[in-house]
Amino acid sequence: MAPSIPKVAIPPEKWTQAVYSTPDSCLAKAEAQKLQAMSFNPSYFSQAYTQCLGRGLSHKDCVASLTDVDSKMTPSGPLAASAASPDISAAIACIGENGGNPERCSTHFEALSKLAGYKEEVKKSSTEKASEFCSKAGWNLLAVPVLYVGMKFIKIK
Repeated sequence: MAPSIPKVAIPPEKWTQAVYSTPDSCLAKAEAQKLQAMSFNPSYFSQAYTQCLGRGLSHKDCVASLTDVDSKMTPSGPLAASAASPDISAAIACIGENGGNPERCSTHFEALSKLAGYKEEVKKSSTEKASEFCSKAGWNLLAVPVLYVGMKFIKIK
């Protein structure tokens, strides 16, 4: 009996896309430009403690003066704040109670998205669109009246 070819959920030509991007159905897209800014200094506390001892302070004073967070470390997002923990735990509890059905917990997800700073796209009026176009066009918009007057005198056959 010949071996069968295994069926995979993701075809091989899309493997790199699966590794380096977020799925299309995911609402929280990865921000690739912020990945380069991430940093972690594993020797931060030992260096700060050694510098403190070098100033002539005692062990107790040095331990008390150490800050909890490295100043060079990438700050955490809005969902890691203590104010977000009740919303996150409510969303997790809702998923647990409803057996993983995300449709029943949409109100919790909307609250988390607002907390994270996501805003729904606002429909622009035609005057807003026109003013945005004019601001992008800049001084080139001065040519429009000249062309309008010129087209009155020039006949294109």
